[in-house]
Amino acid sequence: MAIEALSVEEQGTVLSCMRATAAYLDDREFHTRLGFEIEDLRRLIDQWPNIDDRNENSVGFLAINNCLNEVCHGFEIPPSEWSNWFNVPMATVKDTYQNWLAIKGISGGIR
Repeated sequence: MAIEALSVEEQGTVLSCMRATAAYLDDREFHTRLGFEIEDLRRLIDQWPNIDDRNENSVGFLAINNCLNEVCHGFEIPPSEWSNWFNVPMATVKDTYQNWLAIKGISGGIR
């Protein structure tokens, strides 16, 4: 699994993206934007780090890919709130996304 190939710090960044996405996206638009339900994301957060991201159609894959993509390119976290979710700068979040994509051998974007 690609998530296991990331460093502990990068894995923490992914988890932070998942938590921020759960907080920032409205429940009514959640499925439309991410392709799965908010309850699925909450369950994955609770199961962290036991997420299977091997299958591109799985909720685990979609959660990692789409939450990283949303934080990098979707909703905006105000600078005054960034440190509530992340202990790394946006550039590191983007690097983490690119590293995960490279491990997977795929290109980015919402699935």
